[in-house]
Amino acid sequence: MDIKKNQVYEVEILDNGFKGEGIAKIDGFTVFIPNAIKGEKVEIKILKVLSSYAFAKIERFLEVSENRRDEDCETYSKCGGCVMRHIDYKATLDMKRNNVISTLNKQGFNDVVVNDTIGMENPLYYRNKL
Repeated sequence: MDIKKNQVYEVEILDNGFKGEGIAKIDGFTVFIPNAIKGEKVEIKILKVLSSYAFAKIERFLEVSENRRDEDCETYSKCGGCVMRHIDYKATLDMKRNNVISTLNKQGFNDVVVNDTIGMENPLYYRNKL
């Protein structure tokens, strides 16, 4: 299948990436979709196609994840300071743990035990500056 810019597809989100973006496959071709959560079914529009992956945006939700939350910040979709405020906090902690496990497994460290991610009592209004 030839994926082209501006084409519309219905996809299921198979996983989430390190920045919280949804990951889908169209005939084996990887598509990254901001604001999508693993398990959701969405209609997407392709925005940019590269040689081995593409970027898309959500046109509409067909099935919504139980981990989706209302955005609790009026500038969330505009500022880019946070990327997972639309996902339940406990689910984001699980996603971060799974990302560590996945990275270790890709490097051949399959027997490493990764503890649960330690969350904050109040995860709001926190900003890390490096």
